[in-house]
Amino acid sequence: MQVKFVNASNDTWFAYYGLDPANGKPLYLDATGKLVPSVPSAKPTNALAIKVTSAPLDLPMLNAARLYVSTGGPLLFAVGLDGRPLPPQAPDPTDANYHAPWDFFEITCVPSGSDWLFNVNLSSLQSTNLPLSFHVAGTEPSTRQPIEYSRGWLPGGYSKFLADLRANPDFSKLILPDTQRVLAPGTAITAYKQHVIQNPLMDSDYLKAYIEQVWTKFEGTDLTFVGDPPPGHNTFVTWTGRVQNNGKFKFTTSDWPNLEPIVLNVPTTQELFENNTFCDSGCGEPLSLQQNYANQLLGTLYAAFNRSVMLTTTELANAANSAWCMAKEKFYQDPTTNHYSKSIHANTVEGLAYAIQSDDHCNQSSFVSVLNPDLFTITFGDSGQ
Repeated sequence: MQVKFVNASNDTWFAYYGLDPANGKPLYLDATGKLVPSVPSAKPTNALAIKVTSAPLDLPMLNAARLYVSTGGPLLFAVGLDGRPLPPQAPDPTDANYHAPWDFFEITCVPSGSDWLFNVNLSSLQSTNLPLSFHVAGTEPSTRQPIEYSRGWLPGGYSKFLADLRANPDFSKLILPDTQRVLAPGTAITAYKQHVIQNPLMDSDYLKAYIEQVWTKFEGTDLTFVGDPPPGHNTFVTWTGRVQNNGKFKFTTSDWPNLEPIVLNVPTTQELFENNTFCDSGCGEPLSLQQNYANQLLGTLYAAFNRSVMLTTTELANAANSAWCMAKEKFYQDPTTNHYSKSIHANTVEGLAYAIQSDDHCNQSSFVSVLNPDLFTITFGDSGQ
């Protein structure tokens, strides 16, 4: 298919790399429009850079791909020994791309007979910096009917987002002053703890009081979690959770044999913002049904804590049509919430964005999937085609 850039400046660049769908080998698109193997390099170079023109460009199908867009100059990539380019590190002031405005799309293309399944998402997961939107049209995979999607920032949405965070003393330091890039709160906390940045930009205990209120609530009240049916079955699995005397949150079920209790530690702010596990036991062996349910529970809790609904509900579920998912007006209503994610969702098309790792819960992500698209349009500062 082709990619077209709309409203791009004369100094806009992109880089596109991923894995060959046929053999899994890393490839990138060079300036001549050919897919070539990545060559390991310790020093960042502009070898992946392609200058944007007004004419559509051919975009080959790749798996596990990223499409980076930058303004004011090309991005510089080092390439690891495995042949995969190393992504820019948004919070690192020593990164070669620190002063460059950039953002990226996650793209995966899957061959299916004579069809191609095209999956795309605009990521604001670690940071965001450009008012990008995208449009793609093709065939809906399940109904085989024509479908088209527009996702990304609304007109003026990025400016409103910056204004929201500037007015919030807990989140204002996430706007890097010399770049106007905005770090996600978990990214900022992790960068400080890893000594990537020298001064904290986000309170690492920001959610602590809220977490304590949640734990206190469920000392005397059950939290019900409804997990998906096991593979090959139709019965949903209900777990009942209660905070124990030892401070652990214990979830049990009698709906399916041999499933152990899932026991959770008190999470930290960093764990909730970064989707880091706080499972104490019952986490399950890799690829086991036990692990599947532990992951379902944790993924839902990450979303519920970031959206600050834990004090307003006693039932959560993994399914997108569950009651808590349908009550989206209750998301982000507590003063202690993920204001980074809240404001991104408030200023994007249909309120959809990939701002937290669990945004797929309740279908809040900007992810779309179509068969056989002809054109992928990336627009600066607008949401139109």
